[in-house]
Amino acid sequence: MSNQSKTTKVVLVIIVFLLLLAATTTILYLTINKEKKTTFFARSINDASYDCEATINNKYEEDLVNKSFDDISSHYDPGKRQYTIYYRISIKEKQEDYPVVNDYMAKCVVWERLGYVSDFRVFSY
Repeated sequence: MSNQSKTTKVVLVIIVFLLLLAATTTILYLTINKEKKTTFFARSINDASYDCEATINNKYEEDLVNKSFDDISSHYDPGKRQYTIYYRISIKEKQEDYPVVNDYMAKCVVWERLGYVSDFRVFSY
């Protein structure tokens, strides 16, 4: 085997390796950035509540029985320029193999300038 054919094989292996690395990196980038949030200026608590509702719907899908906006607890904090939105939610679950509906409180924090849910928590009350 000549030196030229060995060099050609090494170059081909390196090219194939680099192509596989580029393809893997591209696939990972597209997968990770698939759920990139779009920003908008939340002008009211009503604007902020839309994204909170969407977050609840996406998290629980068909297990969501009911959701209701808690207008007493929800508020805007002008010092932090953020909305804190609360929803009372009912979720279908299984306890000891029996279907039950449990009630929870969902809390969403929506920054006025970002417009999307930056913090989402669900807790029992």
